Amino acid sequence: MSTNVGQVIRCKAAVAWEAGKPLVIEEVEVAPPEKMEVRIKILFTSLCHTDVYFWEAKGQNPVFPRILGHEAGGIVESVGEGVTELQPGDHVLPVFTGECRECAHCKSEESNMCDLLRINTDRGVMIHDQKSRFSINGKPIFHFVGTSTFSEYTVVHVGCLAKINPLAPLDKVCVLSCGISTGLGATLNVAKPKKGQSVAIFGLGAVGLAAAEGARIAGASRIIGIDLNANRFELAKKFGVTEFVNPKDHTKPVQEVIAGMTNGGVDRSVECTGHIDAMISAFECVHDGWGVAVLVGVPHKDAVFKTNPVNLLNERTLKGTFFGNYKPRSDLPSVVEKYMNKELEVEKFITHQVPFSEINKAFDLMLKGEGLRCIIRMAAVAWEAGKPLVIEEVEVAPPQKMEVRIKILFTSLCHTDVYFWEAKGQNPVFPRILGHEAGGIVESVGEGVTELQPGDHVLPVFTGECRECAHCKSEESNMCDLLRINTDRGVMIHDQKSRFSINGKPIFHFVGTSTFSEYTVVHVGCLAKINPLAPLDKVCVLSCGISTGLGATLNVAKPKKGQSVAIFGLGAVGLAAAEGARIAGASRIIGIDLNANRFELAKKFGVTEFVNPKDHTKPVQEVIAEMTNGGVDRSVDCTGHIDAMISAFECVHDGWGVAVLVGVPHKDAVFKTNPVNLLNERTLKGTFFGNYKPRSDLPYVVEKYMNKELEVEKFITHQVPFSEINKAFDLMLKGEGLRCIIRMGE
Repeated sequence: MSTNVGQVIRCKAAVAWEAGKPLVIEEVEVAPPEKMEVRIKILFTSLCHTDVYFWEAKGQNPVFPRILGHEAGGIVESVGEGVTELQPGDHVLPVFTGECRECAHCKSEESNMCDLLRINTDRGVMIHDQKSRFSINGKPIFHFVGTSTFSEYTVVHVGCLAKINPLAPLDKVCVLSCGISTGLGATLNVAKPKKGQSVAIFGLGAVGLAAAEGARIAGASRIIGIDLNANRFELAKKFGVTEFVNPKDHTKPVQEVIAGMTNGGVDRSVECTGHIDAMISAFECVHDGWGVAVLVGVPHKDAVFKTNPVNLLNERTLKGTFFGNYKPRSDLPSVVEKYMNKELEVEKFITHQVPFSEINKAFDLMLKGEGLRCIIRMAAVAWEAGKPLVIEEVEVAPPQKMEVRIKILFTSLCHTDVYFWEAKGQNPVFPRILGHEAGGIVESVGEGVTELQPGDHVLPVFTGECRECAHCKSEESNMCDLLRINTDRGVMIHDQKSRFSINGKPIFHFVGTSTFSEYTVVHVGCLAKINPLAPLDKVCVLSCGISTGLGATLNVAKPKKGQSVAIFGLGAVGLAAAEGARIAGASRIIGIDLNANRFELAKKFGVTEFVNPKDHTKPVQEVIAEMTNGGVDRSVDCTGHIDAMISAFECVHDGWGVAVLVGVPHKDAVFKTNPVNLLNERTLKGTFFGNYKPRSDLPYVVEKYMNKELEVEKFITHQVPFSEINKAFDLMLKGEGLRCIIRMGE
């Protein structure tokens, strides 16, 4: 029996104080368990994508400070009132969803979606008294999905604990408390392939590979893995995958490819990506008469599943699943036994291990997409500070051929910087110096540079203008062949080397600008020489998003005076597009956004009317058409969401309507519309950097500001000194403000 029963335990926990910031190892107080609660000592925990998703707080309610973690294994330390099935010393797996055993779902043989203990990502307290069991110096620290396993001790509702075989190694079976069981159960419990049947698995991440493992255990004869990342195919063989399909390798829909491979379709399919197109393909690739498709991945909240109803009438079955249809308390112990009986190979999911003191390394590995599961050993405790951006002294080499070294006076933080700092979905290029919205002064020039000289005021731009290629010579394009944005290249074009170093070690560039440095080296084609009287602390924001939105309206949509314009997405780029409509003299500027809080601010940028799609039961394009007697004259989409892009096109008036797409969609997104919309003389256009040529056109955008035609100040909501640059990241991750100016001299 623990000597701490009924008392507060002080222990180490990794606390997420703010979104996207490294976790900090803190000493926390863990209160005793209350009614129907259990306090457990965590011995091993694992990092899941869900932890990273809520740590980043992208698209959800930010609940901070909190202790993340939900894949773990531990030992019961003490139990609260009413707990009878567990006692100190029992080995348990905490689970993000529960089983109260009293509600209709728990009593049903068909459901595991407990009414009382179903996952709630917003709740940071215990159910019993709506209070947290964690605190630091009396300040509450919030829970995460009822588990919070990134702590040496945690308190969990008894219904969210699976008592397991004490001989099972917790450093292995801890991974069974979330993703692995989800994928495994989706196949074994829901798809239920018969021995010898064929199974298609969409998405070969950890959950998809677990689904493949389930198909292997079931005795499937063919297991076809579908993924856009060809690098995953070799690893997938270890999980029973026998064939591979990369949709990018085919011109026809992947469901047709699979149907051709399998004489009409697979017997079962399991979708583990959460992408709506993959969900549709997973359903349409199963055989008529007996085919079953199971959806596991969580799609975007606005996604809509569309298929011909004949696909259902032809006796295909479509099912959804939650945690693989396992009831945590009743079923998870038997999953552990599958491992103990060598029917389930858990070890191959575990690719890394780190001590608790290095928990942020686990986040780094996942953000870089390296490996499947990283086990965090809770017993090794030591203090280690988090690592946001660190102010370092760097060596900046002289400019080479066609290069310019500039002194950055002011820079700004853009969502693109944050996106590549998080390294989510891209190739991680580190260490690197980020930054691409800035204003500075030329310090020196390299060989061949004639149009700039020391002392000139310039704006560095992430894309360039060589003035020699077909795009640069064209009056219609700004997509320079030589200097178009390249996010993977961390070196200069001239010699494929970096101009930054620390003690001889190269530090990589970012999109050819790297403005988070007091000095940087940039290709001359990526520098716009501007009026030296223009205040650099204002016009620096014109080197990326503001010009992109502004030009999308003025250069591409080109509304005539008195016309109507719809702007989809009221972030900084969308508001810049609205500013362009205001400058053009639009009579009506309709802002469309899912965040009602943005509407009041948008008035400052000329927006006259607002539409929140969530307030309507019909498609937003129909709402706008009714508001405008058939459609707006022009529209600009600044969201990058495929549904918004389609709405932006379908909401313009036939005969003369022009829709412009600015936002960058997901790589797998597909634009779909009735071709009659085009035949009815609507125009659909795309744009890059607002169709501005950086060297030729950006100086004139600055002059618009100098002539008071363009109000730049209203985009600038915060300022911080360079020494506090991480505050700018914090503000953006919290969604506070539009642009934060970073003063480089401080």
